[in-house]
Amino acid sequence: MEIGQSNGASGLTTMHRALVEPGLGVRLEEVAVPAPGAGEVLVKSTLVGICGSDTHALAGHHPFLTAPYVPGHEATGVVVSLGAEVDRFTSGQRVLLKPNVTCGACANCVAGRTNACDSLAWIGCDSSRVLAGAMAEYFVAPAGNLYPVPDGLDDREAALVECLATPVHAARIAGGLTGARVVVLGAGTIGLLSVVAAVHAGAQTVFVTDMEQAKIDRAVRCGALGGVLAYTQDLELGVRSKLGGPADVVFDCVSSERSLTQAIGLLRRAGTLLVVGVPPRPVPINLPFIQDWELRVQGCAAYTEQDMTAAIEIAVAGGIPVAELVSGSYGLQDVALAFRAAGADTSGKVMVTPSRQEQATTRGAPYGPTPPG
Repeated sequence: MEIGQSNGASGLTTMHRALVEPGLGVRLEEVAVPAPGAGEVLVKSTLVGICGSDTHALAGHHPFLTAPYVPGHEATGVVVSLGAEVDRFTSGQRVLLKPNVTCGACANCVAGRTNACDSLAWIGCDSSRVLAGAMAEYFVAPAGNLYPVPDGLDDREAALVECLATPVHAARIAGGLTGARVVVLGAGTIGLLSVVAAVHAGAQTVFVTDMEQAKIDRAVRCGALGGVLAYTQDLELGVRSKLGGPADVVFDCVSSERSLTQAIGLLRRAGTLLVVGVPPRPVPINLPFIQDWELRVQGCAAYTEQDMTAAIEIAVAGGIPVAELVSGSYGLQDVALAFRAAGADTSGKVMVTPSRQEQATTRGAPYGPTPPG
C-alpha cells in the first residue's frame, strides 16, 4: 500500500513499529500501514509480550535471530479489515496470534506435525521483515494463524496463550505424564507454564529448580510441590530425595551445558529429557550414559494447532497465572525501556501496548512497576 492510502485503519496512512537490531538496540520506525493480501487479515495490536528469544536476540545471543527484525509473536488484537477470500472473521473481533506459518503440504504438515514444517516461517521472528511482528500499531497475518479470543479471556491471558502452547506441546510429546514425577529446570515464564502444563497433563509431582528463590516460590504458587536452588551442592541427590525417587521426565527450560548435565542426573533409566529452552550454542552431552540408560532426549520446538487449541482451553479454565507472570506494561513509545526491563528482570513477562489511543494510559505500567529511569 502506498503512503496516503488509509486502508480503513482509522484514517492512518503510516504507523510506528519496533525494530530490533541484534547487538545494537531497539527503536521505533515509521512505515506504511500494511494492507492484507488474499487470505490475510489486518489486525490492530492490543497487547504484545516480549519473549526471552527477543531479549536474547537483542543481546546478540540468539542462534537464529541475528539480523534486524520486527518483533511481536506473543500477541492479541482486534480485526480491522479482511483480505480477499477471508470470511471467518469480522471487523472488531478480538483475535490472538499463532505466529508460526506453515506450508500445509510437506510430509510433516500432512502428518500433523506442523511445527516441524519444512518451510516454517515466523511472524515476529523474520529477519527479512516480510513477516513483520505485532509490536506495531497494526500487523498482517494469514487468517489461519489467528484464533478468536473467547469472551472470558482478558488481553493479558490472550497474549500469554502462545507462551503456554510451547509447554503444552512439550507435555504432549513427552508420551504421557499421568502419574509421572516431573522436574522443571528454570522457573522463568516458560518454566512456570511448564509447571501448569505438566499438572494439567496429570503429573503426580512437579518439582522445580532455579537460581532465584523468589522464582521457586512463584512456581509453588503455580502448582509445583517445591523446588531447589540450581546451584545447590548435590542437587540431583536433593531433588531425588524430595521426589521420592528419580524423575520420569525433565523439562529443561534453560538448555545450558550445566542444566543438561543436571537433567541427565535426575532421570530414571529410560526417562525422558525435554529440551524446551533455546540453547545459545552447541554443548557437549554424555552420550555413553544416554545410550546405556536408554534415555530419550526430545527436542521441543514451538507447537501445533492442536497445542494452541489446548492452551486456549486451559486459559479459559483459568489456568494461566497472570498475576504471577506479568510484571510490567509499557506503551510502544517506551519500547526501549520495555526491552531493558525484560532483559534485566527475568522473573516476569513484560508487555507492550502498541495502540496510540492506549499508550498514554500505559506509561504508568498498570500491570507492574513504572519504567526504570
